[in-house]
Amino acid sequence: MADRSSPTQFKLQRLDTRVGLVALVTMDNGEDWQKPNTFGEEALRSLEEVLGRLRTRDWRGMLLTGKPFVFAVGADIDEFGEITPERARLGGEAGHELFGRIRDLPFITLAAINGAALGGGVEIALHCDYRTIASSVRHFACPEVFLGLIPGWGGTQLVPQLVGAEQAVKFIVENPLRQNRMLRAPQALEAGFADALFEPVEFLDESLAMLLEKIEDGAGKRRPAADLSDAAEVCRKARARLDGQLHGAAPAPYRALDLIEGAGSWALEEGYRAEEEALADLLPGPQAQASVYAFNLVERRAKRAAGVPGVEPRHVRKVGVVGAGLMARQLALLVLHRLEVPVVLRDLSQEQVDEARSWIADELGDLVRKDRLGEGKARFLSSLVTGGTEWEVFAGCDLVLEAVFEEMAVKKGVFAELERVVSPDVCSARNTRRSR
Repeated sequence: MADRSSPTQFKLQRLDTRVGLVALVTMDNGEDWQKPNTFGEEALRSLEEVLGRLRTRDWRGMLLTGKPFVFAVGADIDEFGEITPERARLGGEAGHELFGRIRDLPFITLAAINGAALGGGVEIALHCDYRTIASSVRHFACPEVFLGLIPGWGGTQLVPQLVGAEQAVKFIVENPLRQNRMLRAPQALEAGFADALFEPVEFLDESLAMLLEKIEDGAGKRRPAADLSDAAEVCRKARARLDGQLHGAAPAPYRALDLIEGAGSWALEEGYRAEEEALADLLPGPQAQASVYAFNLVERRAKRAAGVPGVEPRHVRKVGVVGAGLMARQLALLVLHRLEVPVVLRDLSQEQVDEARSWIADELGDLVRKDRLGEGKARFLSSLVTGGTEWEVFAGCDLVLEAVFEEMAVKKGVFAELERVVSPDVCSARNTRRSR
């Protein structure tokens, strides 16, 4: 069983201000930053209770924020396992209904994004009229496509309306597929997701001051309506790029593009229903369920070391990757970043291998430019990547990962060749994106 944190609670505090009564709502699961706020059934019931209380007094505004260092990171992934289409649809409906009630509150609302905001955390903030973000925030994203899903609580509809179709495609589809890229606070501000960026020390005070100014100025409710006349063309081009990368193997990115395109013509309620149908199709599916399993295995069980057998682990000193396409490159980059061991690539032509090595070097350079990796470390990691066209390049590997075309006959041929050159105790793994 996963190491679960306490349910997130929506805590309501009454603030008497110069403009009247303001609600400060804090999302907090009572844990430290290592166990962030998530939205499960109990959290949504807590939100429902607070929304009921906000209808009982003459409130002038609401400020929504999170516990220290964390705003909210979305739905509770523990509740995704073995889910049915109907339960997935009902989960989407519950989020839409409650987040929609935030949007429809009769007074101005402001989301003060004080820490990590992912998935449903971004979506609940989008249902507020205004958003501020702390300069220290390093994780702002909708990573659902990375998990084989779509943002299912209004994200595919509200993001395009706020920042336009092109930025929505990049944020919802392309960033998750590029190793789950996330925005930092200045990038979120520049992209149009936030209205102001404040330093962490006085963040809540300055966010409250902004809310009071909006109330005094009579700014009223806000309904962003970006020009989405180009949505169909933007999504058409994005589908063509996806075809070159995925060849239709992963349904979630394509479904997300359909929803983004629809946001240009649908009413919001229609968009909500379309998201619910997408969740019902995708969440119980094999790709999403495999992603949930992998998340629990890697991110949680690895931390607790649950079920680790009583034997000494084998050291991985060299890793081979069969193939040099997009998936192979991403696997190689992940191994380099996590293990810092030599990686060898093999493909049909040296040109393909050299192109993959160049791509990996560019990605490492991008991490340097984002201050996520030092220049010296990037040069060192880049030097660890070699490759060729002969199967003998895999001699001496402790782990070999297959990332070739999705044909079983091709895969069987790969492992037959590997058996000739690797040691009997090497660990080899097959990369499969879909079953036939």
